[in-house]
Amino acid sequence: MAGASYSIKKNRIQKGWYPGFVLEEDGTLSANKKESVHILYLRAVDSGRSDASWGRLRFQAFCPENMVFYVYAAAFNEESFYRQEQPVRIEDFLCDCRESHMIKRQFMRQAGFRKFINQKDILLYDLHGRYLYLVMEVVGEGVFSMTGMRVDQQGDHFMNTFPEIYREEGSFFHRYLSVFSSIYQDFQENMEDLPKLLDLDCCPVQLLPVYGKWLGLDTGDDFLEERILRALVKEAYELNRIKGTRKALERIAEIVLEKEVQILERNVMGSYILQEEQELMNRLYGCSVYDVTILVPDLLSEVKKNQLLFLLDQFRPIRSSLHVVCLKQNSVLDSYSYLDMNARIPCQGEGSLDRERELDGGFCLQ
Repeated sequence: MAGASYSIKKNRIQKGWYPGFVLEEDGTLSANKKESVHILYLRAVDSGRSDASWGRLRFQAFCPENMVFYVYAAAFNEESFYRQEQPVRIEDFLCDCRESHMIKRQFMRQAGFRKFINQKDILLYDLHGRYLYLVMEVVGEGVFSMTGMRVDQQGDHFMNTFPEIYREEGSFFHRYLSVFSSIYQDFQENMEDLPKLLDLDCCPVQLLPVYGKWLGLDTGDDFLEERILRALVKEAYELNRIKGTRKALERIAEIVLEKEVQILERNVMGSYILQEEQELMNRLYGCSVYDVTILVPDLLSEVKKNQLLFLLDQFRPIRSSLHVVCLKQNSVLDSYSYLDMNARIPCQGEGSLDRERELDGGFCLQ
C-alpha cells in the first residue's frame, strides 16, 4: 500500500541541531574540518497515525575511507518521555544543545534506536510508530557531505503482489524482494521528476546551454553565470523576435549587468554634434553611421565586459560595431555650495600607521 514520502531538506535540518556541520544554501550538510564532533539531530517525522510502518531511508553522501558515519533510527507512538518525573519531548531533548552527547547516546541505547554503519540506503520495515527519529554521527577527519535525505512509507510494491501468507515483514523473502522494489521505486521517482528537467527555474544548470542552442542562443558553455543563463534561456524566444533592435541590446545589458544602460546610435547624433567637438565625438562614439555605443553607469571587470560583448554580438544589427563606455562616478555639488580659494575635494581612502609612529604638522593624509 502506497504511503507518504518525506524529504529532509534545509528547512527540516535547520529546525534540528547539527554541531560540527555546515549547512549550505542548497541543503547540503558538510562536516567542518575544524570541529572534532559531527552529529545531526533531526526533529521527529510525524506520520500522523499510530503504529505507522516505515519504509526506506536513503540519501547521497560523500565519505572518504578514513571516515565512518552512523545512522540511528527509532519510531514511537509517544512523542515524550518522563525524566525526573517531568514529561520531556523526545525531539526537544535530542535537539537541546545544553544536553551532553553522552546522555543522548545513553537514551538512544535504552530507547532501542537501530544503528546502521556506512549505509546510504536503509530499510526500516521493522520500525513501527507515529514519530520517526533520526540521528547521524560522523567520525574521523576528512571531507564529508550529505544531501537529498528522504524517508517514505510506500512499503514494498513487489511484496504486495504476493498472497498474504508470503508477506511476513523482515523475512528472507521480504528482504530479497526489497532490493528489486527499491530499484523500481527509483525508476518511478525518476520518471515523475522528468517534467522538472524542462522547468527553466529548477532544471540542472548543465542543461541550460543545451536549451539555449535549441533556441539559437550561444551561451559559451561555462562562460556565463547561472543567473544570467537562466534569464537568457527564459527570454530567448522574445530576444530572437526583436533581434537587431535597440530594445534587444538594452535587455541583454540589463540581464548581464542588472542595471539600465544608455545606448547612443552614431547615425542619429550627426545633427547634434558641434563642429569643434567633431573629433572628440568621433573618438568616443565612432565615425561610421553603423557605430553603436553603450554607456554603462559603472566600472566593469574584464570578465563582465567580455560577457556583455559576447552576448551583444549575437543580437547586434548587421554591419554595426559595438563600443562599451564605462562612466566613473564623480562628486557633485548642489547649486547652494561653493569652494573657497585653495579648497579641494580629496578622494577618500583608508590608511594605517605602524605602532610608535607619529606625524608632525608638515604631513597631510588624503
